[in-house]
Amino acid sequence: PLYSSAASDVYKRQNTDNALAMKLKTDTGLPMLLCSLLVGRGIYTAEQAQQYFNGTELSDPLLIADMDKAVQAIEAAVDNEIKITVYGDYDCDGVTSTVMLFTHLDAIGADVNWYIPTREEGYGLNENAIRKLHEDGTGLIITVDNGVSAVNEAELIYELGMKLVVTDHHQLPEILPKAEAIVNPHRQDDNSPYKELAGCGVALKLIMALERDVEGVLEQYADLAAIGTIGDVVALTGENRIIVKRGLLEMQYSENQGLQALINAAGLDAESITSTGIAFGLCPRINAAGRYDSPKAAAELLMAQTGQIAEIKAQELNELNAKRKQIESDILEMAKAQLIADPKAFNSRVLIVCGEGWNHGIIGIVSARLLELYEKPCIVIGIEGDEARGSARSIEGFSLYTALDACSEHLTRFGGHTKAAGFSLPKDKVDDFIAQLRSYADEKFPSMPVMTTEADIEPELSDLEISSIENLRHLQPYGEENNAPLFLMRNCTIISSRPLKDGKYTSFTAEYKGSQFKFLCFGTSFDKFGYYPGDKVDVLSHIEINEYNDKKSVSVRVKDIRRSDFPQDKYFAARNFYEKILRGEKTDSRLLKRILPDKENMKLPFDLARKLTSIDSAAQIAMSHGMNYCLFMMCLHVFAEFGHLELDRINGTMNFIKGGRRIELENSAVIRRIMKSCS
Repeated sequence: PLYSSAASDVYKRQNTDNALAMKLKTDTGLPMLLCSLLVGRGIYTAEQAQQYFNGTELSDPLLIADMDKAVQAIEAAVDNEIKITVYGDYDCDGVTSTVMLFTHLDAIGADVNWYIPTREEGYGLNENAIRKLHEDGTGLIITVDNGVSAVNEAELIYELGMKLVVTDHHQLPEILPKAEAIVNPHRQDDNSPYKELAGCGVALKLIMALERDVEGVLEQYADLAAIGTIGDVVALTGENRIIVKRGLLEMQYSENQGLQALINAAGLDAESITSTGIAFGLCPRINAAGRYDSPKAAAELLMAQTGQIAEIKAQELNELNAKRKQIESDILEMAKAQLIADPKAFNSRVLIVCGEGWNHGIIGIVSARLLELYEKPCIVIGIEGDEARGSARSIEGFSLYTALDACSEHLTRFGGHTKAAGFSLPKDKVDDFIAQLRSYADEKFPSMPVMTTEADIEPELSDLEISSIENLRHLQPYGEENNAPLFLMRNCTIISSRPLKDGKYTSFTAEYKGSQFKFLCFGTSFDKFGYYPGDKVDVLSHIEINEYNDKKSVSVRVKDIRRSDFPQDKYFAARNFYEKILRGEKTDSRLLKRILPDKENMKLPFDLARKLTSIDSAAQIAMSHGMNYCLFMMCLHVFAEFGHLELDRINGTMNFIKGGRRIELENSAVIRRIMKSCS
């Protein structure tokens, strides 16, 4: 795509303090590569390294504020045979939390049931559900992964004669709900040392407090807690890291028949039961139930009592996940079609697309895909009846929460943070909201921030030896704030390339610092690769060990690639200028000579357009010859105007057309647009 990270990411290396890394090496005896990566993760001492690698102890659950009160309220309900309802959430974290706490309370003889609202009901406690639970005889509601903001709902619970215990991990509002206990590590009066637990982490700690047993509870529930923690994308540091490491171990031998059936349905084996395997194999299937159908299916799977029921439920989640993928693909294609039909929307600082019937459980995934493709803030709005719901994703430097707050007069509710947010509004306010948000972006961001990819290290050859790469396994499990190491390999010389999977992927061999390595490019089809023997490229990659026929080799999995001579700063300035022209905004007239096509400077773009189909690859070559990016793109627009080129900026492709009209620059609408912008 035009805005692929190959062209638009800022490459920079993390500033690792080599002196600190060397001291850590001296104090621990660990390899230098590992020490450099640890320092980059904020681990500076031998004691911190010991805890990072070998930490197994969780802090006392009773250190969390109100945990003792929660235990008292729950034990009183159990002793007095008061009916308890565990009230969860429809995402992976909420489902696993519900299953864990319900299973434990059921095992100790409590009169307990569970309830998870659908997405149609909305997140958290709601009046209809509360009244239904009251009619069913519930006396105590325990929330997991929600409840901290349910002030009005809590009042209703007590008006109806029920009681409430809240366990949650979200940030606290100014006013807290009425409850017997509010268990949340973010409370100001909380004394627990680790604050980043997922909802299932808080639920796990509650079970530990009820059972007065940390080790036994970990053995029984760490597998589910690990899945919820990974699924909620919380930081995999501290106690979360301990929970996930233990959970991945327990998963190998889990007696949970539903979980084993799900692992089999996802095609995972012992080697792929990693944080990455769980994130891409199990979590999407659990989430699919809540996104597309009912979260009950996922909860019932993880509570299955027989292998037959487990297999049926696992297959049901597989089918729901397949439907989710298809719906996601359909919405993404409809979003692209909107952008093709409305260049103004595509050229805007914030991409906003909107559609009737777009499933609100899936639009968040589509928003993330659009961000990945076009690398600018993206908002996807689905309309159902008279209500519209939106999901947004952004880049560093453009806060979605601040932007939504500036447009809140049109919204019925919104929430989130800088890079991800959600909102709802009346259908008849959608157009006004879109107009105001675009105006906000235009006013506050004359030049939009750009995405930045930060590498962990520029490796020496010794860092790429099999023994060094094998040491990286000690950094696992990978996840948020503990990502797999990203290597920046500068000035690699392409030796050869070949297609994989009928051209869907690309493999190439390149020389780096005098040695040859095999690179795997799963994000780029062979016809869009655009690099040839002798080309010098910079590669961002994850390094892995490949084992075939009992022989190990280093494999470089490419995350991003671009030409080594890519003029990064000039590119961003020129791209900003180009987009302003397309939006019809006034630009600096002093730059007119640098971006105005003429017969002479159109020769190179014309030649590239005849040979290549990737706009991005052609632009990089043109820039390596000293051509301004804006000028190159304007030349392509002229070619398209006179029928020589089919320009598809949405998909980042161009197709040369033989027999176009004679190019008359004096009659070009593109030239007139440039002149008007610079006047």
